[in-house]
Amino acid sequence: MMLLLFVAASFSVSAQKSKYSSTADELAFDGNDLIAYHENKVVKGSEEYKLEYDGLNLRFSSEENLWTFKSNPNKYLPAYNGWCATAVANGKLYKPDYSHYKLQDGKLLFFEVRAFFNGKTAWNKDPEKHKLLADDKFESIKPD
Repeated sequence: MMLLLFVAASFSVSAQKSKYSSTADELAFDGNDLIAYHENKVVKGSEEYKLEYDGLNLRFSSEENLWTFKSNPNKYLPAYNGWCATAVANGKLYKPDYSHYKLQDGKLLFFEVRAFFNGKTAWNKDPEKHKLLADDKFESIKPD
């Protein structure tokens, strides 16, 4: 039993060390094209237009989108390194559902969805307040 608790605790700590909500051994943001989100679309990227950036395996749907990202990565990377924005506002790091997103002040936000809870719905009740909370709390909880 004690070994099981140790293994579970080790997994929890190691999972939280990832800088981004996507890890280096998976397609970042479910393989979705970050530029397409800024066009208010969820579009799968292609193996043909791939890029490794800051430990992320990114995919884009076109060469144009790949070059757009390369020209200004910080503009297109999601806020809070892709973690659920509502969770960050509450001082936690939860992996979101990458099909639940919004753009606020030009930044891409992702949200978790689980039984009886939708992070985007909660965020939209007071987006400015949540943004202030998330901006403040992310500095103290963000992984290195």
